[in-house]
Amino acid sequence: MSIWKAFLKKLGAIGEALIWLLYFICADYAVYLIFEFLKIDRSIYKGTFNFCSCVLIFTVMFVISKLLSIKNEPLVKTSKLKPGQVGAILIIAMGMLGFVTLYIIVADKIATYIKSLQQVMDDYRDSVDRFSDAPQVIVPVWDTVLYVFNLCFIVPLAEEMTFRAVIYGRLRRAFKPWSAVIISALIFGSLHGISVHIGYAIVCGILIAACYYLTDSIVAPVILHMIFNLLGSGVATFMSVEEFGFPQGIASNIMLNVNTISLMMMPMAVLAYTYLVIVKRKKDKEAKSLEEASVVQVELVGEADDVSEENTDVQSNMSDLEAKK
Repeated sequence: MSIWKAFLKKLGAIGEALIWLLYFICADYAVYLIFEFLKIDRSIYKGTFNFCSCVLIFTVMFVISKLLSIKNEPLVKTSKLKPGQVGAILIIAMGMLGFVTLYIIVADKIATYIKSLQQVMDDYRDSVDRFSDAPQVIVPVWDTVLYVFNLCFIVPLAEEMTFRAVIYGRLRRAFKPWSAVIISALIFGSLHGISVHIGYAIVCGILIAACYYLTDSIVAPVILHMIFNLLGSGVATFMSVEEFGFPQGIASNIMLNVNTISLMMMPMAVLAYTYLVIVKRKKDKEAKSLEEASVVQVELVGEADDVSEENTDVQSNMSDLEAKK
């Protein structure tokens, strides 16, 4: 393949990935229009809105992944995870949460000297606060529970099907694995807007996509994403519901302990990635050995067939000579 054709192939893959991102946005906007038409207040029924949006996004991306797999290698990889890999993913999830916690701490420190950044940090906290747009007293409890369930389980499914299965999977066909990881992470980060989100979103996108590549299983990034959302926001939001009667002091202590442990797990997360790399290389080496053994076997079978044909020809010639005698 010429350099020009290779360049066009890579450019086409990026363009197609951006189209799938547009589909993601359009699916979310379609649900927004439905809520507007039905005059449903999204600030009150945020859980319902997010649930409907994520279900539609997941469905669209699942169909796209199937279409892109026709006459091609399956886009969604579902290799079985080993217990050690699952353990590594749990550690990585905690380490990733620790990174985001440290990121926010540093951003807060810098914001004390830069007023414009302080406003950005305030906007960020409003964006992750379930009750920033509507007082808790007017929000149905069931919708808040649905919001937490969606945040911890449905959002990871929808986003992983979009950014890892479809977007990373499509890029992987045109780029080397780690190039596809980085490009997909940049697209993932861009979804979070040019704000305080984008910095840690890009890094988290790299970490999650790397897990997918190293395990060859979409289950890995889904588990990683679920644990991150559960411990990062899900528990805190659930415990903030006044109707459940959780003492505010206990909720704060739990989150403080979670954040402290996550910071301590950051070095362990590096070791967990090292383990995944070792397992990946071992698996690839075994696959290469099996492929080479298969090629040798085919060659031996071919040589055996040639010898058999030669023996058949010799026997045929001898039969002809005996017939002539």
